[in-house]
Amino acid sequence: MNNEKWNEICFYLSENVQVDISESDFELNVIQALRVLDWKEFLGDIQIRPSFQIGASNRIMPDFVINSAEKKNLFVIEIKQPSIPLNTNFQRQLFSYMRQLRLQYGVLIGEVIQLFYDGDLTDHDDPVLLETIEFNKDNAKGLRFVELFSKESFSVEVLRLFTLSSLKKINRKADQKKLQNKILSTEYISKISELIKQDFLNKYDAELIDKVLTDLSINITLKNQIKIASPTLQTIIREKANKTNTRDKTKYIINGIGSRLAKNRFVLEVVKQSLQSQPRDFNSLKNLFKDELQGSTGVINRLDYIETKYANKSNKRHFIGNDEVLTSSDNIKFVVSTEWGRDNIKNIVDLARKQGFNIEEV
Repeated sequence: MNNEKWNEICFYLSENVQVDISESDFELNVIQALRVLDWKEFLGDIQIRPSFQIGASNRIMPDFVINSAEKKNLFVIEIKQPSIPLNTNFQRQLFSYMRQLRLQYGVLIGEVIQLFYDGDLTDHDDPVLLETIEFNKDNAKGLRFVELFSKESFSVEVLRLFTLSSLKKINRKADQKKLQNKILSTEYISKISELIKQDFLNKYDAELIDKVLTDLSINITLKNQIKIASPTLQTIIREKANKTNTRDKTKYIINGIGSRLAKNRFVLEVVKQSLQSQPRDFNSLKNLFKDELQGSTGVINRLDYIETKYANKSNKRHFIGNDEVLTSSDNIKFVVSTEWGRDNIKNIVDLARKQGFNIEEV
């Protein structure tokens, strides 16, 4: 049955589509495809270009929002002309709708179907592409799509399990690369040297083994790639001795008073005290606490922007408690990033000192 449904969807969204079809005409084909999945407009299952009020003066109008029998929004669909390759601009438009509507799943339909997830099962900032499905008859991915998104079989729990499985496959590729890099690292070569030493200790004394290993070079390379000589054990030992602890536990005291602050709390306090000593409008604050001082999230951001960006995430990556939200002189509520480490905290320490703060590192 799923096979027949998927092949019919291929007919409506690919085989029976003219090359120069307009987006409005393609919309009619998508409606037919949704009917194949048993979603029906007259039952209230499908909202076509619904208008949603966002804030005081803004509205959004996604192409389709699919509802449950209880009229709860389930997922959002954005469509594009199939003659135009799907790109990041189209994806970001869908992401915006997902976040504004607090929906974890979004479907982008054009030359292919792309399925996106945005929620706590992943720590990515942007929604994650779970699957790209081409319009080929009997496509196994297409059959799975029918199973997941048919009205009769639609299940939040089943969709969650599918998401976990997809993320595991995605993360497996990342884990494979991470493990590969670890094995190729200088630190792991040192471990191999230790294993060799342990293997020979029952026959030779440790000093002799160390002398032999020091004169040897151990190489681990990827297959079919040019071998690059690895450092000698002597170099490894020297690097290891000079290497500092990667976990930085430094805390900060501002102007000699108050408690020792962790990095993120220190940044929050610097922004607070800077605002108290010299009130500024939000643009001026952004110009002072430039995004590049933090890196990925920026030092400060508007509260409404963060609430939208991380709408489907429990971790907003910013201080959002009632006593942590700040207000600029032009009455814009904003929040401070919590993402600080040894690589970017120095930027705020230097900036704070330039502003006249006495910063003690302990």
